[in-house]
Amino acid sequence: MKDIEFTVKEIKEIASGIFSITLFSDEELPPMRCGQFLHMEVKDDALPLRRPFCLYKFDEHSVTLIVAVVGKGTKKICAMKSGEKVRAIIPIGNGFMPAPEHKKIALIGGGVGCAPLFALKQCYPDKEYKAFLGFSSKDNIVLYEDFKKEYDVVLSTDDGSAGEKGYVTDAFKRHLSEFMPDIILTCGSENMLKAVAKVSKELSVPAYMSGENRMACGVGACLVCTCAVKQKDGSVRNMRACVDGPVFNIADLEL
Repeated sequence: MKDIEFTVKEIKEIASGIFSITLFSDEELPPMRCGQFLHMEVKDDALPLRRPFCLYKFDEHSVTLIVAVVGKGTKKICAMKSGEKVRAIIPIGNGFMPAPEHKKIALIGGGVGCAPLFALKQCYPDKEYKAFLGFSSKDNIVLYEDFKKEYDVVLSTDDGSAGEKGYVTDAFKRHLSEFMPDIILTCGSENMLKAVAKVSKELSVPAYMSGENRMACGVGACLVCTCAVKQKDGSVRNMRACVDGPVFNIADLEL
């Protein structure tokens, strides 16, 4: 990982309170993998802690982030203008790493949690994918058009206002006859992750999730982002979401 100065190339609101931010670096960026994240400064002396954001899209010189305004820091970040300079440590974390035997991959994303899943095809182009994206209603749908360009997508909304009606895990189960995955990769709310964990156990299909823990330092020093992870010997160990994760086997987590 490396601390790099970026220039804000583009920033736009893609839904109410949700922004797409593209950053450009003159120097070539380190190798990156889907599921990793960057830790970006907030240009405000009153907000000294950096903020973590998943890598939605990336190439050798740029990254695109999906940022939801949830507090003072994200509000400040989303108010940046094109041409501004900002520093970020990149990349951090282990990312998604499907094994060679994982030929068919189901992506299950909920809300803004769809973002960490988008670059999987870029990183692992030789796999077969089906994406299941779930939202509370049609007014909350984001990133769907981007996903449709790259993946076979099943859209669902809790209220049935767009796509299939019901929870995204129910939509996933309805399509098992046409697509039985070797592995599930997921990100979303805690309730959604619990549902994915249940489905994963029922089907005996491994599932890996990207966590959304609160972080402070982002480099493993402060221990703010620890989560309980079951070990092979049955014990439970507190591990750091930033450097030990953010991707974990969902069966190992105490959700």
